[in-house]
Amino acid sequence: MGHALAFRKCGIQSHIVLYHFGGLAVPDSVSNYVGYGRQYSSGSKIFVTAMGPGVQMLSAILLILFLRGIGKTDGFLTGIVGIPAAWTADPVGSLQDLRKVNGAVLPCYPIQQFPELSQAALGLADKNQDGLITWIELVDYEVELEAAAKFAIPMWKTVEGKSPRLYVPREMLDHFSGTYLEILDRADRGRDKLILWEDVVRGHLQRIRVQNEFLSIFCFGFIQIGLFWAVMNLIPVYPLDGGQIARELFVLSRIPNGVIKSLKLSIACGALTGLIGLRLNMTFIAIMFFLLAYSSYQMLQRMLGRYF
Repeated sequence: MGHALAFRKCGIQSHIVLYHFGGLAVPDSVSNYVGYGRQYSSGSKIFVTAMGPGVQMLSAILLILFLRGIGKTDGFLTGIVGIPAAWTADPVGSLQDLRKVNGAVLPCYPIQQFPELSQAALGLADKNQDGLITWIELVDYEVELEAAAKFAIPMWKTVEGKSPRLYVPREMLDHFSGTYLEILDRADRGRDKLILWEDVVRGHLQRIRVQNEFLSIFCFGFIQIGLFWAVMNLIPVYPLDGGQIARELFVLSRIPNGVIKSLKLSIACGALTGLIGLRLNMTFIAIMFFLLAYSSYQMLQRMLGRYF
């Protein structure tokens, strides 16, 4: 779409051809394309070429802004790419903010993880009968028994190396307001129950995700293609848009043998991107860029008068 709009801006009529890997803007006729003559300069070619991924990225960004406006996450920027949620105002970042507050999320352990001889007594310490023991419950039980020997600390140490479940102390409800309080209230199952962190996460994610499955998949795929593929398309490798732009920049700079140098750059960038793809276990990307690098190598050999 971006290429077609740019062609029209340059006075060239074109149409869009769809195929399995995407789409392509093609001038309506050779005479239409060639007839534009000298006005279709290297600068115009760069403009037309850059408009493709440019419009693609712009449309993805607009969709992200729309999702943020209605309080939804896109599931891609933070969830897949790993961009900090604060950078894109992703509402999933509220969970990260909560966890950063000192004392907001604490460990608790199932009674079964404690030594077997202590489990019967811990059943009495478990006041809300949820099968989970917190440090506070253990200390309160020790105080209640007025035991001469302290047992809370050594008993707690027996489970510290095990995988805990997490909860939010109820008194933390008095320390938060606004969005954070709403998130915790949503997971609150009653005053006699722990506010489990897994319930906090589940409730918040359910609220900020697009509920309609089709729309959720569409938004994720649209943003992934609009950003990931557009950025990859700008890598200076033939015949990608980035390779075309690199060639025209070499031509504009009047560097001797600019096209040959752009092909050498294409080979290097293709091989490097292929290696990165292998490193990230992205086999398809790796194979594709290795093939593009080899294709550029063949083009370079032909330009140099070699045929091997």
